[in-house]
Amino acid sequence: MKTNNKIPISHADIVVTHACNKKCEFCIDKFRNSSSQIVSIQDIKCFLELLKEKTYKYNFEFDLNPKIEILLLGGEPTVLGATYLIEIANLIHAYGFEICMSTNGIRKDVIKTILPYFDLVQITVSNLKQINYWLPWKDKVNLKLACDEKLTLEDFENFAENTSDFARRSLTIYFKPDFEELCRDENMLNLLDSLNWKRCGSYLYSYIKGVRVKRCIKGVTNIIDEPLIPKLYPNGNYNKTWLHEDLDDYLMYEESV
Repeated sequence: MKTNNKIPISHADIVVTHACNKKCEFCIDKFRNSSSQIVSIQDIKCFLELLKEKTYKYNFEFDLNPKIEILLLGGEPTVLGATYLIEIANLIHAYGFEICMSTNGIRKDVIKTILPYFDLVQITVSNLKQINYWLPWKDKVNLKLACDEKLTLEDFENFAENTSDFARRSLTIYFKPDFEELCRDENMLNLLDSLNWKRCGSYLYSYIKGVRVKRCIKGVTNIIDEPLIPKLYPNGNYNKTWLHEDLDDYLMYEESV
């Protein structure tokens, strides 16, 4: 529903590049490493102007932040280097938005340099050594654990116990192209099924021991159409999908009188 000709969004994504220094099997970037192009500052400005004019923050029960978050994605954002990422962060703050970034954590030098300029950086971790490494920056770091075919309930419980000091912690349940969940641990699946889930768009969210959990809805979730999450791509176009970099004019529609 639109209010005053504005569209509610949960946050917005900027895919800064499709280049990546890793090959995760569950990556949803269908254009990964297909191009070395990076998003331009001018295209970001145009996108932010559009968001400012056409959208407002829709607050869900699990998210009471009044500001719209702009999430930098890839590929892998850190391949752009710290200087360019800081320039992007300063621009986004100038427009009154918050800036976050999702990273695989490989370029630690870049991450540590940009942390003072970002509101939050989401880093995927897989073991206690990686968790402890980021502890000095616990107020700016969201540690993410991937719920894939390797994850067990014991793994999750260790993660929850050892990340309690961090500003935010999350568990993302990854899935196959047909949205069958990758997790195979029966104990973990039983725990997930016992949770009280809240819906946001075509995904479900809940909490376990303070860890936010994101889960798909079989037959509903899709990466083709996510109208609550506008995405800017490296080529300067924007869309509401992960599968096309075409310019999508859905943000430009005027409410009929």
